[in-house]
Amino acid sequence: MDWYSGFPIYRFYMVVPALLIVLVDLVVPYGIALKLVAVVGLLAFPACAYAFARLARLASPLPELVVVASLVFLFDESFTIYGGNIASTMAGEFSFSISLSLTLLAFGLFIRTVEDGTHVARAAIVLALAALSHGIVLMFAFGGVVTYLALRPGAQRWRRGGFVVGVAVLLSAFWVLPFLGNHAFMTDMKYEPRPSGVDDSFVSMFFPLHPALNVVIMLFALVGWAAMILRRNLVGTWLGVMGVVLAVGVFVARDSLPVIGLLWNPRILPFLYLVRYVLAAIGVYESVVALVRYVAIERLERRAAATGDDQFMPASPRNNAVLDVAVVAVTLAVVVVALGLRFQELPFGSVRTTESGDSRYRWGPLSVDVADDGFVDGWARWNFSGYEGKPAYGEYRDLVETMKRIGADPAHGCGRALWENNGELNKYGTTMSLMLLPFWTDSCIGSMEGLFFEAAGTTPYHFITAAAMSKQSSNPVRELRYDNNDAVKGARYLRELGVKYYMAFTPEAVSAASAIPDQLVEVARSGPWVIYEVPGSDIVVPLTTQPVVAQVSSDDPRERWLEVGTSWFQHPEDWTVVVADDGPAQWQRVTPVVDAERRQGEPGSSGRLVDIVTPSEPIVGVALEPVAVSDVRVGNDTVNFTVDRIGVPVLVRVSYFPNWKVSGALGPYRVAPNMMVVVPTQNEVSMGFGWSARDAIAYVLTLAGIVWIVVERRRRTRRVG
Repeated sequence: MDWYSGFPIYRFYMVVPALLIVLVDLVVPYGIALKLVAVVGLLAFPACAYAFARLARLASPLPELVVVASLVFLFDESFTIYGGNIASTMAGEFSFSISLSLTLLAFGLFIRTVEDGTHVARAAIVLALAALSHGIVLMFAFGGVVTYLALRPGAQRWRRGGFVVGVAVLLSAFWVLPFLGNHAFMTDMKYEPRPSGVDDSFVSMFFPLHPALNVVIMLFALVGWAAMILRRNLVGTWLGVMGVVLAVGVFVARDSLPVIGLLWNPRILPFLYLVRYVLAAIGVYESVVALVRYVAIERLERRAAATGDDQFMPASPRNNAVLDVAVVAVTLAVVVVALGLRFQELPFGSVRTTESGDSRYRWGPLSVDVADDGFVDGWARWNFSGYEGKPAYGEYRDLVETMKRIGADPAHGCGRALWENNGELNKYGTTMSLMLLPFWTDSCIGSMEGLFFEAAGTTPYHFITAAAMSKQSSNPVRELRYDNNDAVKGARYLRELGVKYYMAFTPEAVSAASAIPDQLVEVARSGPWVIYEVPGSDIVVPLTTQPVVAQVSSDDPRERWLEVGTSWFQHPEDWTVVVADDGPAQWQRVTPVVDAERRQGEPGSSGRLVDIVTPSEPIVGVALEPVAVSDVRVGNDTVNFTVDRIGVPVLVRVSYFPNWKVSGALGPYRVAPNMMVVVPTQNEVSMGFGWSARDAIAYVLTLAGIVWIVVERRRRTRRVG
């Protein structure tokens, strides 16, 4: 209930990293647990890369060079949100880095299982954990193992690999199956696929570094792949094939995914970059070996020409311990110096000013412009200094304490809050700092906005409201028709979402809110913040007019309901009563029709806005008898209340999800924008978030996976014995 008027928090977001935080929280305070888990994927990444290379039986010194490649990937600052590197992790994608580390380990274990039948249970468990840690990495993980099997024919190998994949699917089914089955209730943020705009291209996506670096890395990667193919090394060949598949995937995913849709195609790029870095590391070694062998042959030929003795060929430099150590040492030194210059953190380095007045960071004969300093170290310092480490902490704490006092005051009480959206809030540590209102107030004051945008069907309506109530809103959900800076409309939106408190701080937003005292009542001030209470924002509300049922088509249920929801939300002149997606037979049925005159942009075009729909026929308003609602109790996943009259629909301003069940009433029915209506059949009505048949099946499948592993391990133990 703490975000987005209530939503199933880990139905669509990754559960394993969250559970890991809870586990660590048993030992250390929660804030420290969160920070430790946020970096564990980064810290484990080089170790997992090494384990992958060793398990895959890559000859020395390739495992060590793969570690060097993993460091280059981590410190790559060419992307900041796609996932996997330090920058993306500092931007919040820590689940991605955890999942990617587990995936590398899973690849190594899987290869060993396929090749010699060992590590079967470990491979299945780690592959499942990788899938449960991030949905996008899940595709890379399962795609990688299936591709390896495709390149490695043989019935016995396929049986081994198929067993691991099958068990991993079962182990992750408890989360993956409900995720796939309920995706229609997610929010599509409608991120514009890349390339976009005249300055963007696939070339810039695939090669984001300096042109010289792009050429060097790509050439070494091609050399590494070619060498692995020539040596018939399956692991190296597989890496190259994966790179090609991933590159094609960036093209294909531009039109999103079939069935689910919600994939922003640049999210595939980190996997491509990682594969390329690993192949480049292999290419470095192969190039050095070829060069040494060439020099040795040249020397032998000169000796043969001088002595007439051409019977001996030089020994292969491969697996030469001295050469291997030298290659790793030199490669690592080059990488460390390059990264040290990038972040201007090398020992004995200094900043000097040239005669022209430019400041340059110098280390021996090497120098870089001071302005080219890397940024992820600064991001890490900003993130990990904590809220208390920010200059505006006092203001933030006072605001939180003010909201806590309001919630504890019987004259006001607990309730949801929507705060003015503005980039200036970053002074508290992040623009999302007030999402923690429920954390600081023990869920007394909820935050309408939450981190997991895509996981809530109410997200679009929250941001429409935030835009109306803010001087400068971010408006992150594309294609919505935002009513920017319109507090009169915004006050209605607040009521419909069950928002009890509105918090504003810019003079413009405060002035607009104060101008409508009948709709927004000032109750407190804290520093620059003014807190208003929203009359009529009760969670459970009796209806005065019977709802109508909108019969939407099933071609794209998420988009069709978004059209109905936004049209009802923003155009009450068209939809004069509550609109449901289903209901009793006596409720009027209407078909939403696109208003062609107000259409902006064709589907799939740039600048497209969500369609406005109107009822296909006039709505017949059926007046309802008055009902009194009392004893409303809202829990973490329950809503209970009492009515003095049965048979009359009651609006429950909690986000709809099909897992909601009701006792003592018919329903719940989904109503615009994304709330619920029930029809009481008893005076006492109880609602709870329960299990669906799909959920039960998913957990049974996961249990079957656990049993399968136990039985298989016992069978193998008996066979070995």
